[in-house]
Amino acid sequence: MVTGSSPIFVASDILETVRFYKEVLGFTSSWTWGEPPTFGAATIGKVTVMFGLNPELAAQSEGQGHWFDVENVNGLHAKHQALGADIISPIDDKPWGRREYTVRDINGYHLRFAGDPVYVPRGTGVFPPDISIVRRKPTPEEHQRLDGGSTYEDETLKGILDRTWKAVVAVTSSGEVIGTARIMFDAPGWFSIWDVNVFPEWQNQRIGTALIEAALEIIREESPGAFAYLFTYKHGFYERIGFGKETVSMRKV
Repeated sequence: MVTGSSPIFVASDILETVRFYKEVLGFTSSWTWGEPPTFGAATIGKVTVMFGLNPELAAQSEGQGHWFDVENVNGLHAKHQALGADIISPIDDKPWGRREYTVRDINGYHLRFAGDPVYVPRGTGVFPPDISIVRRKPTPEEHQRLDGGSTYEDETLKGILDRTWKAVVAVTSSGEVIGTARIMFDAPGWFSIWDVNVFPEWQNQRIGTALIEAALEIIREESPGAFAYLFTYKHGFYERIGFGKETVSMRKV
């Protein structure tokens, strides 16, 4: 069983690299090996980054990346700004569900720091009167459009929808499906909710909330007191409707 991992970056100067990681990136402890040093390391939180002296390779390391998972990404970003770190990609909520920014280190490595997006209510918050929540599965074509042009192969998508226990869709008065959520029956008393999608132009109008509430109502009717799980990085949104955070999954009774 693998119990840990640490990157080993090449460096043109071990002392300067360790100093940079402590003074500019806020790493809290370090050590070096040799006199003058040929190896070293710096630690922040539970993560240690090690460095090996190799000026020739270090000159070619520009753009090579490493990703850090951060509990308070906004706080670390503010600290890096205050310390004068070279932030080459501004902090932003990414389409893949993480809030990230990128720092260039002293040897040219691109360090991506990522955490949970912070849910900020936007829009009117008023549910549109011409939207109906309907209990049915989306068609493969509807699912692909809502999923931003899903890359699922046709047969794979058909299999996913065939295995879907039940689903709900948000439908306009003209019959267009603009949102959906799928429900999987995992085991007696255990369900999971997948692919909660609403077209961007219809977001922030409580349609996503209505889809989740409708899905939970179906689950309660089938199995009162059941557990409902979903996987998300948008914890703030789902905490508002009663889910509790468990790493990247959330559970609601």
